[in-house]
Amino acid sequence: MATGGSAHQTAPDVRRTPNLSDEKRAAAERISADLLERLGTLIELGLGYLSLDRATPTLSSGELQRLRLATQLASQLFGVVYVLDEPFAGLHPADSEALFGALQRLKAAGNSLFVIEHDMQTMRRADWLVDVGPAAGEGGGHVLYSGPPDGLKHIEASETRKHLFEALSAYEHQPRTPRGWLRLSGITRNNLHGVDAAFPLGCFTTVTGISGSGKSSLVSQALPELVAEHLGRVLDEPDDDEPDPLLAKVELPVGGRIVEGMETVKRLVRVDQKPIGRTPRSNLATYTGLFDHVRKLFADTPAARKRRYGAGRFSFNVAQGRCPTCEGEGFVSVELLFLPNVYTSCSTCHGSRYTRRPWK
Repeated sequence: MATGGSAHQTAPDVRRTPNLSDEKRAAAERISADLLERLGTLIELGLGYLSLDRATPTLSSGELQRLRLATQLASQLFGVVYVLDEPFAGLHPADSEALFGALQRLKAAGNSLFVIEHDMQTMRRADWLVDVGPAAGEGGGHVLYSGPPDGLKHIEASETRKHLFEALSAYEHQPRTPRGWLRLSGITRNNLHGVDAAFPLGCFTTVTGISGSGKSSLVSQALPELVAEHLGRVLDEPDDDEPDPLLAKVELPVGGRIVEGMETVKRLVRVDQKPIGRTPRSNLATYTGLFDHVRKLFADTPAARKRRYGAGRFSFNVAQGRCPTCEGEGFVSVELLFLPNVYTSCSTCHGSRYTRRPWK
């Protein structure tokens, strides 16, 4: 009977072999093959311009979307159901083609794809189309059609049908004349290198371009930082309870300056996809400071001054004015054993979120 021991006990230590030994060659070939396969997937998805020193937080949403998809392609899984929520949102048509090819590869590998999407070209190329409607909110929730895309043209109640199969007339409007221009010079950030840009003031402006072209770097990073610096303030960052270490904020210096237009800009308000404010009670009015003026107007009324009510009495964010039962939420949560929590309107304030102390 064998006495046991490692089967590789007498094998040579790979770390001590020459650099061109057969053992190290085999290891290098295995690593290189896997690396080339992963890099090839990134190049096919249009991400070949990214460098290894590029931090994850500096990537755009479209780049992150394709990076996650590249990970799934490299996993070589099959028999998996992928559920994707608007993967083509915000992508340039050139990027959409690369993403659609990656989805086709996932399907060809033996996987099922359920895609929630508003992109017309994606819906036309789907194998099976499910249309839900006919409208939004209370007017929705009905499956109007389920089948090949061409069959939807016969569903009169479908709003999707109008966009897929009918020629829509262009919306005509009169563009506003800018009151002035906010001009930036020499912007350097991520993919931007010495870029000059001019934004019209007093107009609704959209910045477009393919994913990774520098839209977010220009509008969401360089522009607000330079404006805040000119106004003498620091941009506020919302506090995350559990920040993702991979998406941690990276401080990068922004190059460039504002050369014209700041004389008409008095305030900077940044609205993005992060939660508004730091509490669930926050809304657009409280976040932008608009509600501060409303509270002051109520506090300046004769009845409020007579009863010595300050602005806090008209706020649902502080104990002085908010309902003590729901704490300014407007609803309460009822915990049910073995069932999801149920939310109902507050029985004290009936959803108004304010205390009901009498004016006396």
